[in-house]
Amino acid sequence: MARTDIGTIAKVAAPRMILFLITVVLYFSLIGLTERRTIESTVLKCLPIVSLWVFVLLTGFELKKSHRYKHLILVGLIFSCSGDILLNYDLFEAGMAGFGVAQIFYISAFGFQPVRPWFGLPLYGLGAAAVALMFHNLPTIIKICLPIYGILLLTMCWRSLARIDSAKNIFRMACGLGSVLFVISDSIIAFDKFYSPVSNAQFAIMITYYVAQFGIALSVIEQTSPVKTAKSPTPKKSQNGIKQKKIS
Repeated sequence: MARTDIGTIAKVAAPRMILFLITVVLYFSLIGLTERRTIESTVLKCLPIVSLWVFVLLTGFELKKSHRYKHLILVGLIFSCSGDILLNYDLFEAGMAGFGVAQIFYISAFGFQPVRPWFGLPLYGLGAAAVALMFHNLPTIIKICLPIYGILLLTMCWRSLARIDSAKNIFRMACGLGSVLFVISDSIIAFDKFYSPVSNAQFAIMITYYVAQFGIALSVIEQTSPVKTAKSPTPKKSQNGIKQKKIS
């Protein structure tokens, strides 16, 4: 499925989006009624990502080498969920480690060809500037962890963007957009926590995060085998299935 369109998304992906949309609505509707560091808030936070596990599994998931991309994206989603759980219990460093492993799996899925360094270099430059801006506010351990995680996050974004070969490839475009939103979501977390409070930070963090993960998960549809076209009808036999003889 080298080239995709909106029609393909409507037919193949839309029915599988419903669970994700329901869980996102549940999160934003009910999270205000729960307290942080509780099972209820943790379940609500993780449900949209768990629904994306289901999304990936429903796209013809098989334990074959040809499905390696799907395997890696699924494992990335699983580690992202572990990061969500740890962050919800204020285990920030451990949560960052969970997301760091998720980024490694996403990077492995996207690969390093084509290189296209013009996508990566500006990202690393902006990342270095952001870390330098808040560096003096960082706890000692975060001064080590944040740059490492930032490199993994920005590498994931670079490799996702580098895969876009055409604006007509909707799934790679969605993945690229998702990777950018992932960077934005994590940047809001960092600025809100270590530099200056961000207005409506939690809403901005979670909406960009969920859309980011959905864009990345959506990219597995590209590897889904297209629906086989109907076989051309066999020539009809003459009445009673008897071939007409040639009149000499």
